[in-house]
This record gives sequence, structure tokens and C-alpha cells, in this order.
Amino acid sequence: MASVHINVGGTLFQTKLSTLHRFPETLLGSITTTSEFYNEENKYFYFDRNPELFNTVLDYYRNGVIHLPTHLCGWLWKSELEFWRIPLTDISECCFQTYIKYEEKEATAAKLREIFATKPLTMTHFTYSINKIRHKVWMLIDEPTSSTYARVFSIIYLIIVIVSATIPCLETHPNLRIHLYNDTTIYWFFLFTPDTWVNTDNPKEIMFTTTLEPSWMFELNVCIIIFFTLESLVRFITCPSKCRFFLEWLNILDTFLNITMWSRFMVDMFANVDAVLEKKFESLMYFYSFCSAASVLRLLKFFRVAKQYNSLRVLFLAVKASAKELGLLLLTFLIVAWVFSNLIYYAEINEPDTFPNMLDGLWWAVVTMTTVGYGDMYPTGALGRIVGAMCAMCGLLVIAMPIAVIAGNFDDLYKKNNERESYNEIQKEKETERKQSINSITSKDNKIVPFDKSKLDSNNKPFPSIER
Repeated sequence: MASVHINVGGTLFQTKLSTLHRFPETLLGSITTTSEFYNEENKYFYFDRNPELFNTVLDYYRNGVIHLPTHLCGWLWKSELEFWRIPLTDISECCFQTYIKYEEKEATAAKLREIFATKPLTMTHFTYSINKIRHKVWMLIDEPTSSTYARVFSIIYLIIVIVSATIPCLETHPNLRIHLYNDTTIYWFFLFTPDTWVNTDNPKEIMFTTTLEPSWMFELNVCIIIFFTLESLVRFITCPSKCRFFLEWLNILDTFLNITMWSRFMVDMFANVDAVLEKKFESLMYFYSFCSAASVLRLLKFFRVAKQYNSLRVLFLAVKASAKELGLLLLTFLIVAWVFSNLIYYAEINEPDTFPNMLDGLWWAVVTMTTVGYGDMYPTGALGRIVGAMCAMCGLLVIAMPIAVIAGNFDDLYKKNNERESYNEIQKEKETERKQSINSITSKDNKIVPFDKSKLDSNNKPFPSIER
């Protein structure tokens, strides 16, 4: 019976040749004495590999499946499988979960490296001072963690963002606005101005058309508009890649907000208060309201400085990783809501004052399943109340299921990110120690050693040197 000797990393193994020939598509199954691994002098095959792992490889030829050692690094045995040309499909069912976990960890680590890696855009001709300045300004406004000045700028930027989003809220309070007319004047004005778009029964429309924001609020808003406009221009000028600049959604948002902010400013500056009340200016005022409503999107500028908050970025990554589950949640939610809209309509068919159609039933089902319960619509019959209770319980179950998935993804990503940060800190410390060691050696080589008086003999003469 032919046998074969295999030397792996200095450890000698012996097996039957027929055992290896069971899998001819693998490295050992197709190896011959003409192979580069064959040692003619010692009459064995030599492989400079890990002998501990080779026991697992040899068992594969004996048993037909490979069992992965869980106490070793996944990358190590994966590289061994690739070297010995053992297909992944031959991993045993009991150990395949180990392989899946390793692949998931590798994918998670790759995502985190991609998300958290600093990606400064390369700039050509750095020898020119203007490009150096552009690069410094770009890092200042785009990388909050790049320097102390960048962190200070990010804090100031965040404060301005919060203030800019607060002003539109304050503008809607009647006590903070300047009244142009008293109530009597307003009454007679709208009485003799029938051709107007203003709904006189709507106090909000009357307030916005007969009052103005205070001067301090207007001036502060103008300063914020100028700041954001200049910030966008500086960001565009200093950005090394103009193509990449227009591909980022935050830059697109900035462009949109700048257009809406300046459009509203032009209306405030040049529109006549009395003239805009006419019917022909109704479209203009709707556009003005749209620009005012868009100002709340300034809060999204917060994500420009979110790079320094790793936990927040991990949360977004967890939501992104759970996109499939969220899509399934939305689909399931709509299906269940549609079913209950049908059930509640026919359960309340004998009640004349509730659920006039299924669309109202769909609204009720959505509100009930999300446990909001506005109370604007509710079943009054016994059968309708049973359907309502079932709808509420189904809503809890449907919403609770994907939350566990998202929480699990966040937990995995958060732990992996903490491990990554700890590893990076260790690498930084090693790099710092290495640089200090190099600097220490360099300083010793370049250091001028002062004359040592201890080397003088009793006659205050230097010790004689040894001639070679």
C-alpha cells in the first residue's frame, strides 16, 4: 500500500496516497514527485506552513469534510484553505456558522474602515503656497477632528445651525412680531379688499400678512444667510475635487437652502406689504411660505460636524445595514393596516357616524398601530372595538420585530468600532514610540559630547590613546 511522507513546517506526517487522491482537485490530491514541493534527497514533500493547521487539512482527506478550529484566527485558516485549494463548500455544516461569522466580522470591519477612515482629497502641486492654504482651509471646515481649530470651528458652526433653525420658530409667535395695524384697521381693510387671497377666518394668515418680524431677528437672519453662503463658497473653492463636491448630498442641500434663503430675503426686501395681499400675488406668497418652511432643513447641516461623534455614525450605519428589515417592516405595516381598514369599515357598517369609507379606516389603522391614538376617529360598536384591540396588538408586534434587528446591528457595530479604536490607539502609541526611538538615536549620533575631566590622569593630562 503506497504511502506518502509530508513535511509541514518541520513536522513529518505520513498518510496513504489513496487518501489524498480522494480529492484530485485539491493541491495534495493532484501533487506528484515532479512538483516543486518534492524533496528528492529526503523523499518527502515539504511545505513551509503551520503544522498545527495541517492536522485539520489531513482530516479533511480522511473524513470528506473539513472542521474549522475555533481557537484560531479566521483569517489564518481561510488562507490555509486557499493554499491547499480546499473549496468552501466542503466545510462541515456544524462549522459553517463559524465561517459565516468570520465573513460578517470582516465585512463589518471593512465598513467601519471605510466610514471612519480620513479621506483627504489629494491635491496636486502642493509646492505652491496657495494650494497649501486651500488644503488647510478644507481640512478646517470639512474634518472636525483634524486639529484644535477645526474642533472650535465645528462647535461655532453647530451653534449657528441651532440658532438658524430656532429663528423660524420664533417668527411664528405673535408676541414676537411687530403689528402694522390694529384690529379695527385690519377688519375694515379686509372688508373693503374682497380681491385678496387671505382667508380672513384663518388667524395665522392674518398674522403673517399684517405683522413683521422684529429688526433684530431680520438682521440676525441676514447674518446667518451671509455666513452659510460664504461657507458654501469657501467649501466649493477649497474642495480639491469639484466633481465629488456635487455628488455629496449635503452640498446639494446647501445649494437648495441658499436659493430658498436668498429668495425669501428678496421678497422681504422688495415686496410691498399691501400689494402682496392681492389675489394675483397668491402664488408668490405660497412660494414665500415654501421658502420659510424649508429653513428647518438647516438642522441637517449638523451632519457636517457629525464626523467627530462616532456613536452617531455607528447608529446611521446600523440603520443602513438594517435597510432590508426596515423595508420589510414598511411593507408588512401597510398590508396589516390595509387589512384592518377593511375589517373596521365592515365592523362599523351599522354605525352611521363612524368610518364613512375605507380610506378613513386606513388612517385610523395607521394611527392605532403606531399607538398614537389621536381620538379623532374610533369604533363605537362592540365588534368594532374588538377589531380595534386586535389592530393595536398587531401594531405592537409588527413594529417591535425589526427594532430588535436594528438594536442587534448597532450593538455589533458599536463593539467592533470600539475594538477598532482600541487597536488604532495601540498602533498610534507604537508609531509614536518608534519615532521617539528614531529621534533619540539621531540626536545621539548628532550630539557633541563635552570633554570629560574624569579621563585626565593625575598630571591633568589626557590618557594616552592606544595606537592601532
